[in-house]
Amino acid sequence: MLNSTVTNTEDNGYLAVSPDPNTLDQYIDDTATWPAAPTSSTLNWTVGKTVPNLVQASTGANGIVDFWNQSDGNADLIVDVFGMYQDN
Repeated sequence: MLNSTVTNTEDNGYLAVSPDPNTLDQYIDDTATWPAAPTSSTLNWTVGKTVPNLVQASTGANGIVDFWNQSDGNADLIVDVFGMYQDN
């Protein structure tokens, strides 16, 4: 569970959050493939706005989360991790 905030937004857009299909070892040995960007939004913004949103994002099988700026402009992303769910 995390809070994502975009600020200094240069264009309208949205943030997408999704599990990464690659493992840490694939990134280390440079065999990771570029994942497809999701088409669903976690938060939406208009140019110049700062927007926060609570996100419950899956880490998938590999424990890695991707953040996608779905905008034609730059935006700063702030992520605060609140915790995670665990199976007993």
